[in-house]
Amino acid sequence: MDRAAPVLAITRVGGTGDIRKKALAEADRQAGRDGCAVVVEVGLPGSVIPTLFASAGAKELQEALTDELPDCELVVRGRVCLIRPGEEAEPASLIAFLGEAVPVEVPLVLALGPGLYREIIEDPACRPDSVLFLSVDEQEGIISDLLAVARAEARELGMDVTAAPEPEGHSSLRRFGAVVHRLLEPLSGRARAASDERAQVTPLALGAVFLIVVSTVALIALAGAVTGKARVQRTSDLASLASARSMRDDLPRLLAPPTLPNGLPNPAHLPKSRYLGRARLAAVRTAIGNGAGAFRTVVSFPDAGSVVPVRTIVRIPAGQTGRRPVMTEAEARLSVSPGFTGLPIAAGGGYSGPLAVRQGEGMRPDVAFAFDRLVAAARRAGVTITVTSGYRSDAEQAALFRANPDPRWVAPPGKSLHRCGTELDLGPPSAYGWLAANAPRFGFTKRYSWEPWHFGFTAGPPPCSPGAAFGAARKGPERSTQGVLPDFVPARFRAPILRSAMRWNVSPGLLAAQLLAESNFNPRAVSSAGAMGIAQFMPATAASYGLGDPFDPIASINAQARMMSELIRRFRSIPLALAAYNAGPGAVGSCNCVPPYPETRAYLARIMALIDGSVSMVGPALGIELVR
Repeated sequence: MDRAAPVLAITRVGGTGDIRKKALAEADRQAGRDGCAVVVEVGLPGSVIPTLFASAGAKELQEALTDELPDCELVVRGRVCLIRPGEEAEPASLIAFLGEAVPVEVPLVLALGPGLYREIIEDPACRPDSVLFLSVDEQEGIISDLLAVARAEARELGMDVTAAPEPEGHSSLRRFGAVVHRLLEPLSGRARAASDERAQVTPLALGAVFLIVVSTVALIALAGAVTGKARVQRTSDLASLASARSMRDDLPRLLAPPTLPNGLPNPAHLPKSRYLGRARLAAVRTAIGNGAGAFRTVVSFPDAGSVVPVRTIVRIPAGQTGRRPVMTEAEARLSVSPGFTGLPIAAGGGYSGPLAVRQGEGMRPDVAFAFDRLVAAARRAGVTITVTSGYRSDAEQAALFRANPDPRWVAPPGKSLHRCGTELDLGPPSAYGWLAANAPRFGFTKRYSWEPWHFGFTAGPPPCSPGAAFGAARKGPERSTQGVLPDFVPARFRAPILRSAMRWNVSPGLLAAQLLAESNFNPRAVSSAGAMGIAQFMPATAASYGLGDPFDPIASINAQARMMSELIRRFRSIPLALAAYNAGPGAVGSCNCVPPYPETRAYLARIMALIDGSVSMVGPALGIELVR
């Protein structure tokens, strides 16, 4: 802030303590005999009462700022105008505004609760010139270490640093002693008034009274602390769940393309900053609705740096033990819904890859993409298209043939093209005319003149051909990935992903989502655990798949596709295969489940959100889980 009077921030290492008292005293000192000062108080408990006498300068400042700050509480105490943001106000924005609105000669002091201190100093628009740390005796172990770290960090940010011990007379022990003294004073007075014949109250009796009083106070305090903390913990739980629910609901918009095909901004797209901002707002609103203060609710996202953040943590103070705040903490995250097995896998003759599902019927993923375009065009023309039959395995075809043993109407097992995932029986009869005239535009051909409902997809690879699910128009690699690979795949990796997917019969959308989550398509990536390359292979795993150089992206993508193909065949479930890729086949095979590792579950939720553009997967795939 470019101000003549320096901006001073006051906070406390290890709790809230006497931040307000110290800030008011410091502001009054800086105001001088005839001046006034401003204190902005954020994240501190309790109320503030105006003083009976106030300086004219402080009153004028209060009147001038009241209309500008309708969401804030303004109180005058002597020569100080104290400002407390309302629940809807943004502390950082308020401080930045006051840096410009308050006259340059008026000192500006920030009284910051520890939860707000970091947010303020990390914002250059409202960073103070200096900071005063209140602390206990610096010799007290961890507080001393925390103070040293805080001092060093403040100096690195260019702030002048001072520290002051907690004022005497305000420690927890002294306050408790004063309470006990007030409780015992009437009893000791009565004792002194007793007659000599009844004898003096003995020290033993006073000690017994003292113990009774202390025990009663302690029990009441303990009961209040337990019930109070339980209530605040419930609020933290609800707030974290609300934040995770917001993330789940906004996922389709987060993953929508930023631009439309014509190059214009996509109004459906939600930038990640707004995605996280809406999740933060949902948590704070829920916390407020359950009695917590807006500025005492700290919301964080441990995986905010990932493409698809899926975790949220809410921390709310629930009181104080000695000099340390008692914090409640709750973590919620998106998780794969129980029983969800991902894209179903075709098996039993013919095509053997993953199936996309439309209207309850399976089909090859490239067929599903063409079908979506067909249905959209029909809807614009006022025609409804339904699928009455899609993929059928040989076993299903055999049962159908036994019921209708006429090869003109039902092909024998092993002969039906439905086993290839390319054939669709469409309806209703009122749509036959529109389909006959328009289906060829979308790659579909009416197979038999006597079956106006049967259409096969002919724009892609031949039915039941190797890797058939992942080809489309045969006009070059760029065209061949359209609608099969997401837009986030870099151009130089699109053809290698498609080739490996075709070779190993694995969804290219699945491979692409993994690469984005694993390394963000960085061939030189190295994790803290030692995983290397674009697909993050550990050395032993790379060797087992014949991958000599994990930093070779083309070879790594091929090894990744081969490994996923084997895991999908083994576990018959895409989520389990993904969990095995992340945590190891042994961890998954021992329980035939997703192991309870936070990293693995977050990884799985992130991949499932990205697969095949995510929009069709988010609903059934992702649920919400309260972790702690």
